[in-house]
Amino acid sequence: MHSGTLFRKHSVLLSLLFLVAMQPAFADSIGFTSDDTITITAQRGWEGDEADVIHFSGNFELHAPDWSMAGDTAVVYGTLDNPDKVVVEGRPAIISFLRSEDENATDADGPEEVTGTANVVEYFRDTDTLVMRGGSSLLRKESRLSSEIIEYNVETDRYSASGEGGIDTQFDPDDK
Repeated sequence: MHSGTLFRKHSVLLSLLFLVAMQPAFADSIGFTSDDTITITAQRGWEGDEADVIHFSGNFELHAPDWSMAGDTAVVYGTLDNPDKVVVEGRPAIISFLRSEDENATDADGPEEVTGTANVVEYFRDTDTLVMRGGSSLLRKESRLSSEIIEYNVETDRYSASGEGGIDTQFDPDDK
C-alpha cells in the first residue's frame, strides 16, 4: 500500500478516535470496551518511519474487549486493530486485562482483572507477556507485587521480579 494512502487511512482513523470523549482519570484500573472494538485516544498521533508503527502522545488510552492501557505516550507496533506490541510510558503507565481463571474456578467468578503500573509498560501480545520497568506494581485478585522490574506471563500467571531494592509482595492467605 502506498505510504500516502496508508497515512490518510490512519489520519482518518485517528481523527475519528480523537473525537471520542476522554474518560476521566482512573485510580486502580481502566475500562474495557463492550464489543470487539478497539478505541484509541490521545492528543496527538503520527506514523513512524517504519511500516506499521504509530506513535501517540498526550493522555494516551487504548481500550479493547479484554485489555486496556494508558499513559503519557505510546508506540503501537503492528496494525491498530491487532497490534503485535504496545509500549506505554507515563507516571504511571497502566495496563489492565481480564485473565481467564484456572480450571478450578467457578463460572460465577468470571475472569480475573489484573492491573500493572510502571514508568514503562511493554505488552507483547503474541506471547501474552508484560515487561514493566521503573516503580513496577502488579495487582492480582489477592496479591500485590512491587519491584523495579516485573516480567509477567498473562496466560501462565507466572512472574519474575528483580531490581534495586528487591521485591515486595503482599497477599491474602487462602481461607480454605
